[in-house]
Amino acid sequence: MHFFLVFACFVPTLDGMATLYKKKNSPFYYAQYFDGNGDRVSRSTSTSSKREATRIAERFEAESRDDRAKAAQLPKAFAVVLEQVTREAAAGQLTLTRAEEFVKRLHKLANPRFEEKTLAQYWQTWVDEQTRHVSISTANGYQQDLDLFAEALGQRIMTAPIQQLAKQQIDGVIEKLRNEGTRKASTINKALAALRRVLESALADGVVTHNAAKTCRTLSAVDSTKRAPFTLEEIRALIDHKQTSDEWKGAIIIGAQTGLRLSDVLSLSDENIDGTRLVIVPAKSARTQKVITVPLTPACIGWIADKKGEFFPTLKAQKKGTTSTQFIRIMQKSSVSKEIKLHGGIIAERTFHSLRHTFASWLAEADIHADVRQKLTGHSSSKIHQRYTHHDEALDRAVATLPSL
Repeated sequence: MHFFLVFACFVPTLDGMATLYKKKNSPFYYAQYFDGNGDRVSRSTSTSSKREATRIAERFEAESRDDRAKAAQLPKAFAVVLEQVTREAAAGQLTLTRAEEFVKRLHKLANPRFEEKTLAQYWQTWVDEQTRHVSISTANGYQQDLDLFAEALGQRIMTAPIQQLAKQQIDGVIEKLRNEGTRKASTINKALAALRRVLESALADGVVTHNAAKTCRTLSAVDSTKRAPFTLEEIRALIDHKQTSDEWKGAIIIGAQTGLRLSDVLSLSDENIDGTRLVIVPAKSARTQKVITVPLTPACIGWIADKKGEFFPTLKAQKKGTTSTQFIRIMQKSSVSKEIKLHGGIIAERTFHSLRHTFASWLAEADIHADVRQKLTGHSSSKIHQRYTHHDEALDRAVATLPSL
């Protein structure tokens, strides 16, 4: 059957081995020749010009000859390296550094395109690749992990080949960061987990021979900060302070009465408003496109009024750290403590995220069912969403129980 698909017009090239032919229903010439493994292959020259096709076929064949020559030389090249390894090992001269050099030579022989990368280069490339698959906040977190370890490891280690990174160096960084006491154990552990993923990727790419961070122990996260909600009076103090800008007033009101995270609040515009409801895909669920709908309280509706476009253009344009610092200053000016002591002597911290805790606490105090609270905060699973699709009225009743601001 296949004879009908090919024209019987084989044309030898000027150089000899490669052959040109045409397939039925195709205007292009195909080149048939032996590849580096000695197998007969066919490749399209992507041209209908016989002269151009001949030139391309000759190039295909020349590349194949080069591949065959390299393949023939490869066993001998490997043998030379292995002989040196054996000789130095027998003489007791095979150090770890020399072994790494031999590994790099073998890498180059096995894959001529092998490119040695520094820890900084590979880690940054890994972070950049993650931005296509994760939310903005998660990608920013990966960058913070890199920055944290880059500063602690130092330029000498970060600019050295990634395969030279040793477990002892990583353990040293973890101990250094712990002793500094300026970062929480959970923050350090998160950065270590990211490094493990980076090295696992490097291992899969053949860039390293082992994951140096795999057996590094995490820190005990006993220093994790407990979050606490604000009181109604404290939130009113934040809103009513004379130095609180209109954008900050709106952000605080919406944060307290929708439970949205700061990044989601600052991304709001009139496009998120559907009548008296707020509809948004939170940044943390951007990949799954999970939509949450929150009925707006009179306070939220009053602040939004007839605003058009972005609601928080000034705050949104700022760096995240700047915005967080501004909120802490608003707390200080309003005499709202950042840290409070809970029952049992437990110290808890308040930030903008505490408005989310406040929202959930108010709903719980009003005996709103846990499933409704989960749907309003966007924490519910897909199963709960399916089970409670009739909750629209319940959501309205839930939000109606919130204190008036």
